Amino acid sequence: MERFLNHIAESLSGQYDKTAVRMLSKMLVEAFCHTDGNAVYRGKDITIPPQQRDLLEKAVSRLQDGEPVQYIIGSCEFYGMTFTVRPPVLIPRPETEELVEWVLKDATSIPGKESFSILDAGTGSGCIAVSLASHLPNARIEAWDILPEAIELAKENASLHNARVEVKKQDLFEASNINSSFTIIVSNPPYICQEESAGMEPTVLEHESPLALFVPDDDPLKYYRALAALGRRTLAPEGCIYMEINSRFGSDTVSLFQSMGYSDVILRKDLFGRDRMVRAKL
Repeated sequence: MERFLNHIAESLSGQYDKTAVRMLSKMLVEAFCHTDGNAVYRGKDITIPPQQRDLLEKAVSRLQDGEPVQYIIGSCEFYGMTFTVRPPVLIPRPETEELVEWVLKDATSIPGKESFSILDAGTGSGCIAVSLASHLPNARIEAWDILPEAIELAKENASLHNARVEVKKQDLFEASNINSSFTIIVSNPPYICQEESAGMEPTVLEHESPLALFVPDDDPLKYYRALAALGRRTLAPEGCIYMEINSRFGSDTVSLFQSMGYSDVILRKDLFGRDRMVRAKL
């Protein structure tokens, strides 16, 4: 094992720093050798069977080609749970856990919380909807997406965690006939402007769906405008929309919701001090 860890380090040294190489090596060892990566680094040596060695070799090659490690091992940790991930569905990000935490904290004070309803608009892997369902077992939760791969994956993750989530194919921009009523709408919509792609990692640009990432440079708030309109039609009295946002457009997003009749619109920073989330109450 030590020789193979050295091989991984040498293979990836030109692309990643030492800390990243150690983390990636640990993840590969745990995924393909089914052993504790930390124990290996503490000196425990194991023999790698030929089949696992082949898998590890292929995984290292995929890392060298810039593929995200989450896609290589097929899973990602989110809000204390393990989710299946695969391209081109967006890999869950740690900052989105803060959005889930905000919804859960507020949900404890919702009147009639034993039977309220939640919509996750643009669910992707289902990480938000499934996490909420796991902590709010009595809530009725819908999850929408238009990408077939996302719909399939969200259903798979809901089943994996025995979460009561109804996953539907539904375009946010074609939701004018929706008759449902929701207590909460939550969304992590596309919000990166095309012009920002020049500063992004190739691992993201070449492997994750641009449909889940980008908005036009001349209309960066298009999804938030659609969310606000959906909320006006479907939110219960004093219902709320919770959204992850582009930190460049925090005040603009707040102004948009205020202009569309929402009150108590709150802009919240993430753990890194960036404007990252908005809550708007109807």
